[in-house]
Amino acid sequence: MTTRQDEMTLGLFIYPADRQIAAWRHPAAQTDAGVNLRHYQALARVAEAAKFDLIFFADGSSTRGDDVEVLSRTAHSYIAQFELLTLLSALSAVTERIGLVGPSQPPSTSPFMWRKFASLDLPSSGRAGWNLVTSSNEREARNFSRQRHFSHEERSSRAGEFADAAVGLWNSREEDAFLRDKAVGLFFHPAKRHVLRHAGKHFRVEHLLSLPRPPGAGR
Repeated sequence: MTTRQDEMTLGLFIYPADRQIAAWRHPAAQTDAGVNLRHYQALARVAEAAKFDLIFFADGSSTRGDDVEVLSRTAHSYIAQFELLTLLSALSAVTERIGLVGPSQPPSTSPFMWRKFASLDLPSSGRAGWNLVTSSNEREARNFSRQRHFSHEERSSRAGEFADAAVGLWNSREEDAFLRDKAVGLFFHPAKRHVLRHAGKHFRVEHLLSLPRPPGAGR
């Protein structure tokens, strides 16, 4: 008789100075955790050694809330922490197997923003993970030249189209497109590039990814 063993995926959700909003006041807390690279590197190494599959970070393009008295007493609410892809790129250099996951917010960005995640996916050997989210934080809208956020329905619609266009960009280069053949003088194979011509309701992208195909694109 065989016994079935279901697989479990373990992810570590890392917040600056822990999840509890006053945790930064604990005597053993790393009060500058949000901008302390060595702190994050140590956590990533511990998680990888413990066989976690991935580490995950939240991110935002604005603080949460306008009450300065409240904000001044917490290490959360996106007060002081690294820009996400800068942090994940630094962590990819000190880890070998663990996944590196964070969000991208399509209502505020172009599908070509995926180039940043593709850039992370290459040096990390396919370990970059993308959490496609649609923020409802009005303050973020104002940081992207809008007075109000898109409606919930429109944010969902934009997210779906954003993902479709991003996949199209991944597919704009075939896996073996770059020959880099010095003898014949051919850097890439012309027939293995496919310009994306996306004209949707929310986005227009006529381009191809200015990178080799990211290793995680097929997953």
